[in-house]
Parts: sequence; structure tokens; C-alpha cells
Amino acid sequence: MMSLGDPMQWNAAPLALGEAMWLVSWWKPILMLAPLLGWAWVVSTVYDKDAARWYFKRSAWNIAHIAAGTLAVAVVLFMPAVVDSSLVFWISWPIMLLILAIDLGVYAFLRNKDERVPESARWTLDPAKWAAARAERKKRGSRHLASSLIFKGPGGELAVPAKDTPEFETRVTAEGLIQRAFDARASQLDILPAKEGVYAVTILVDGVRQALEQMPTAKANQVMDVFKAAAGLDLADRRRKLVETIKIGPPNGTMRTARVTSIGTSAGMRLSVLIDPEKQVSMRVSELGLHPNQEADLRELIADRSGVVLIAAPPDNGRTATFYAVLREHDAYTSNVQTVETEPQATFEGIRQNIFDPAAEGAEHSTLVRSILRRDPDVVGIADMPDEATAKEVARADVEHCRVYLGLRADDPLKAIQLFVRAVGDQKQGAKGLRGVICQRLLRRLCGNCRAPFTPTPDLLRKLGLPADTKQLYRKSGQVLVRDKPTVCPACGGSGFFGQIGAFAVHTLGEEERGFIGANDLTSLRNALRQKKQQSIQTAALQHVVQGNTSVEEVLRVVQGEEQKPAAQTQPAPAAR
Repeated sequence: MMSLGDPMQWNAAPLALGEAMWLVSWWKPILMLAPLLGWAWVVSTVYDKDAARWYFKRSAWNIAHIAAGTLAVAVVLFMPAVVDSSLVFWISWPIMLLILAIDLGVYAFLRNKDERVPESARWTLDPAKWAAARAERKKRGSRHLASSLIFKGPGGELAVPAKDTPEFETRVTAEGLIQRAFDARASQLDILPAKEGVYAVTILVDGVRQALEQMPTAKANQVMDVFKAAAGLDLADRRRKLVETIKIGPPNGTMRTARVTSIGTSAGMRLSVLIDPEKQVSMRVSELGLHPNQEADLRELIADRSGVVLIAAPPDNGRTATFYAVLREHDAYTSNVQTVETEPQATFEGIRQNIFDPAAEGAEHSTLVRSILRRDPDVVGIADMPDEATAKEVARADVEHCRVYLGLRADDPLKAIQLFVRAVGDQKQGAKGLRGVICQRLLRRLCGNCRAPFTPTPDLLRKLGLPADTKQLYRKSGQVLVRDKPTVCPACGGSGFFGQIGAFAVHTLGEEERGFIGANDLTSLRNALRQKKQQSIQTAALQHVVQGNTSVEEVLRVVQGEEQKPAAQTQPAPAAR
């Protein structure tokens, strides 16, 4: 035992302490710091800049990264105090690597899933795609592969013309137009006559038409022929309606579906390219934009499985998406579910889709409807009512044992009811089978990345009929602050909107309401629906304003019917929605 009074032992004490300090092998800190420094470099240099580029929540992500790094270091430093083993480092070190890898992987996964990141900017670990990208860059200057997009139709890939030829310039123009439509998140591209000798090119973005450019008729015909040639359509036929589906995309990249439609008009041929048509209409009821009580009313209608339900909307306002969403709520494996459609926009497993061809000899829409209704189906969806005879067949059918959904072009539920019963020709017979009516409009959804909050004035709340205690609403912005400088929002491209949401009126119709319809007493019908506290389209739209989904100005534009003026005066070809 060392004595405190022995000076020689005092001199030996530092040496003993020095020997005790060598408790960690010199290579273990290197193994710990090497991946930690690499992880820190990726987070600070790559991930932080990437979060700023796409306007993610940088502060939240930085906190998450710091927490992950702290946890990883804590595992290596403190696990030896808990686990008494000579192999503790080889247990804690892999755990540290796993934590750091999970942190990096979670960010990459969520980043690629975010709608603000375009397909072309998403990260991949597939070496084949890296090699394909390098090869594509090398070939970009090649004479025969100088185009940036591939057009692939039923006949295969459309050949690229040689450089320095008029055909190549036309191909580049066509690619540039569809690429601009892709970049703008457009759902449709239209090339159509604007005035004598001039064609207009427009796109439909979030339900609003935007002008791209104008071009001479001769050039427009050549550009339209590029799309027709890719689809395998007859280039000489400039009168009949021709439709075909193609794929468009970059070499070795993601191909997008496009439906090409050409049709002749008195002013000349027009062409429509519907982008991702099936994706536009493949939605579930919960994704349409219904408020909770409206969704409950709709599901009550669906569960009834008898009578007629009208589904109404103006053109390009989501009627097809709602039509399909409602049909998909019926179990196609335990029920006989069929549709009658002229141009199906999507296919669904278990649903039999009967296609009506108006160009066929002796074709009558009502005859096909009658034939299907007589086969004892459980559910029939009729996409359109092209004539009065179709309405009569629906009214005469045994709808007590069959549910019929009938699509109509109307902007108001009462107008839809009137349109149907007048087509039937007998108010009481038309009213007898009605169980409900669904009417809708599409509103542009505010961009969640740049929407601007504001405090509404009491006068504004009073005019809109909104609750007086509403503290905050939102309006469009289109800009974000980067280093205190306004910059165009990369998510919405400066429009202030991103996507669309439905404003619905969902009305269930009982004996009382059917009595009012049969008596053509619309005033009493309107009062009865109001007493049920079922929202009108305008009320539902204003609820979306309060929830921050859209703006007051957007509701006024849609509900008041403000016209969006495209560059061309001729109406474009109808979209799927």
C-alpha cells in the first residue's frame, strides 16, 4: 500500500496514471470517425443543399440529422459501460453505421416520394440507370439519336429523322411542345385553329388553359403529323375522329402514357394529347375532396344498391373520376358491375365495360343500355346521356333491384334533376327511381409550398358567410423567400396552385324529395335539401377555403363562372376529366 509520506511514491504516481490512460486502441477512433465524418459531409454538403433546392423543412431535417448522429456516437461511447465484453466495439460500431445509413436512407426515400421533386431529378442506386444515363449523354450529340424524347406507338418507336432536314426540325418542335407540357404539369396539350392561317398551341394546367405559342397552319399540320405518325394514325385522314395511345419519354427513362386524338373541324384539323389519362381518373372516393358528412352521405347512397343516382358536372370538372370512384366502391367480385361508355378512360378489374361505337351501322345508345339493363345486373354505370331515349330506358328499368349511375353535363344538382326528368318526358316517372344526385366543380388547390396566410376582415367574412371567428385564410403566392429574396416557387412554377380538389353537392333523395320532383316544385325541393343541411357546391367550396385548400379568388372564379381566355378562340378537344 502506497504511503502518502513517501516522496518516491509521489514521483511514480504520474507514471501509473499515464499507463492507465491507454484504455482505447489507437485504430478504434479512426474507425469511428471515418464514417461519421463521411456522413457529416453528405448531410452538410449534399442533403442540406438539396433540402434548400426543393424547399423542404431544412430546420426539421437538420435537427433529425443531428439527433441521428448524436445517437450513433452515443452508442459507440456508452455501450461499453453497459455491455462488459471484449467484443463490445464490434457490436456498437456496426450499430452506429446502421443508424447513420438509416438516416441517409430515410431522407432519400422521402425526398424521392415528394411531389415537388420531378422524376428526372430523383436519386437511384441502380448502376444500370447510371450507365444508361452516361450512355445517353454520350449519344446525345450523335446524328441519329439527337432527339431528347422517344415516341413509341402500336407500331414501335418512331424513327428520328436525319439532322439538317426539315423533318428533324419538325420533330424537335413536337418534342419541345410536349416537354413544355410535362414541365408545366399539364394534363392536356392542344393544337387547334386560332384564326385564318394560324394555329394555337395550348395546355391545360390544373384545369386552366394556358397559351404556349402560335404557328403557321403548315407548320402546325407537320407537328400534328408527328404525333399521328407515332400513334399509327392515317396521316391523310384529316376529317374523322382518330384515337390511339402512345408512350413518350426520354431514352432509358420513364415513359409516360399519352392519348392522341385528331379530328377535323370546319376551320381545319385539331389535335389533342391527353397526358396520363388513366392516372387522371383513377381515384378513390376518399381522394375526391368530399367533406366528411358528404362522404358519409355518398357511402349511404352506394350501400342502397337500388334506384338511379345522377352524377353531374360541367366538362373538364372531374365527372369521369367520380363516376369511376363510385363504381369501384361496389365489390365487382360479388356483384355484376357493368358500364356503358363511348370512350373508356381507364380499365378496372372485375368491371365489365361495354363500349358504344356511334359510328357503327344502326348504332343506338339507348338500345345498348336497354340490352344491358335486361341482363339483371347489380350495378350499371352509364357514362353519358346522349339522347332522351337513354333516359327513358333508365326510367323504365327495374331499378328497385339494380343501381344505375347516370352521368350528365350540368353545373347544378337541380339542373341535373330537371335535365333527367325532362328527357324522360314524364315528371313522376322520372322522379320515381331517383335516389340521389352528385354534382361537382373542380377548384385549383393552393400550393402548400408557397401559399400565403392572411387575416380576413370582418366585412369579407360577412360577405362570404364564413364564421366570424375565422382567424386565418390563405391566398396564392407563387413565390418563396430564398436568403430574404423572393424567388419563383419551384413546386408550382409560380402559379400559386398545385393540383385540383373537388367541391361537391351530395343530395340523398327520399319520398318527400321525389314528390316535389314529380310535381315540378323546385322551390320546395330546394328548401327540403337545405333543411337536410347538405352543402351546396358553393358552401363546400368555401369550406375548402377555411381549411386552407384553396383561395377565395379561386372559388369566385369557379362558382361565378369566370371564363379563362385561351389564346385560341376555337374550343379544344374535350379532356378525359
